[in-house]
Amino acid sequence: MALTCAVINCSNSAYWLNKWKKQLCTQCGCLHKEKDCKCDPPFRLFCFPTKIKNSERRERWKQLIGRKNGSKLWTPGKDSRVCSNHFVEGQPTVQNPLPTLNLGYDGYESRVKRILFLQEKPVQVGYRVLSIQSEEELFVATPYYPDPEEECLKQSSFMSSFPVVLLMVIQCMLIMGSAMADKIQKLTAENAKLRQELRNLRNKKYVDNVLKTDDDVNFYTGFKSLTVFEKLHNIIAPLVNRRWLGVKAYKSKVRNFKKEQARFGPLRKLSSRAEFLLMLMRLRLGLLGRDLANRFQISECLCGRIFHAWLKASAKVFSTTVFMPDEETLIGSKPRKFQHIQDLNCIIDCTEIFIETPKDVEMQCITWSDYKHHTTLKVLVACAPNSAITYVSPVYTGRISNKALTLDCGFLDRLPPYSMIMADKGFNILEECSSRSISLYVPPGRCGQSQMTSAAVRKNQKHCKFPYSY
Repeated sequence: MALTCAVINCSNSAYWLNKWKKQLCTQCGCLHKEKDCKCDPPFRLFCFPTKIKNSERRERWKQLIGRKNGSKLWTPGKDSRVCSNHFVEGQPTVQNPLPTLNLGYDGYESRVKRILFLQEKPVQVGYRVLSIQSEEELFVATPYYPDPEEECLKQSSFMSSFPVVLLMVIQCMLIMGSAMADKIQKLTAENAKLRQELRNLRNKKYVDNVLKTDDDVNFYTGFKSLTVFEKLHNIIAPLVNRRWLGVKAYKSKVRNFKKEQARFGPLRKLSSRAEFLLMLMRLRLGLLGRDLANRFQISECLCGRIFHAWLKASAKVFSTTVFMPDEETLIGSKPRKFQHIQDLNCIIDCTEIFIETPKDVEMQCITWSDYKHHTTLKVLVACAPNSAITYVSPVYTGRISNKALTLDCGFLDRLPPYSMIMADKGFNILEECSSRSISLYVPPGRCGQSQMTSAAVRKNQKHCKFPYSY
């Protein structure tokens, strides 16, 4: 709201002052708002006295303005002002501090006289008021001689010592404040240290009790020793900066976290080693999320987020170890038991992973495996002669056949020509391999025959006198 005069029937406001400032001055020839113009404004606006500094004068101003809010006296707002046209000297002064002119309502003169009469008080400056005979008579006064004052400190000495005392008080408060700040800082650091120790004790309570020996590590994680567990943890842990929140949480434009702090959000409820153990136990033992949440004393939702975050980081690390080497590397690293098979590139087979039964009937149908008699997911794995994994296909449902999976994932297109692969009887891909100049060896069977032929027995003894390496 604009600043307006609170007097009744007075339209002076800041709007008219701003409009006057934009007009040309008839004397100076410039705008009134410029500094060169020396003309006085047509009126000025003055604030009401505040309640804290001068509440008595504020009440008198309100009484003289004469506005009412129902049955109560009107209270001025933050935009209420009184213009200079209502003051005797054009502004509130010591002698005339009240607005007494042109108040805009009938009978304001009598109210002004009454308030001015109540405002006047006799001042004792060497004279004492004796009596008041009537309103018309003047005050009769006689000289007054006050008693001599008691001896006290001089005002000048008190005034000179006051700043010194104030500075001393401020200095003492600063010293006490700095001491308290140091004490609070020490207590805060000690509290954080104790919280970290308590958190470490809670995290070690389960991890250290589980991973006591190398046999325990092998049972819960599949690693041979605790040293391997620690080394892999040190490699994967730096990649786990944020927990995975799902596909919907990712956006096209993401923040650059390279220049930010290592980890965001609240502090971990589990240590890094405990989170790594949680992921390995779920992969190794097939434990459910609720069981793991109870073991590590966390929520089931947090357990799932930890598992996905560490699984994604582990995939980045272990995916670098799965690659198809060149022929020279295969020949140089081929064990003795495979030396008689010169063109052998890899051994392939499909592995199936048990999953929970889906609620959707169609998903139950396509994930059902007649071989495992359970709902599964199927993956094609290729293994080099030296037992190194060279290829892992995408995940398919358990109902798909080995031949369809091999052709759909495009594994045969990755193999060099004139190479040889070994497979199980379920891989009926002889024609597809022949079209790509790839040799396929499948162990012979006696399907429809009472006994294997002598040539098939000799071939089987030549290639199958050793077990597969995976």
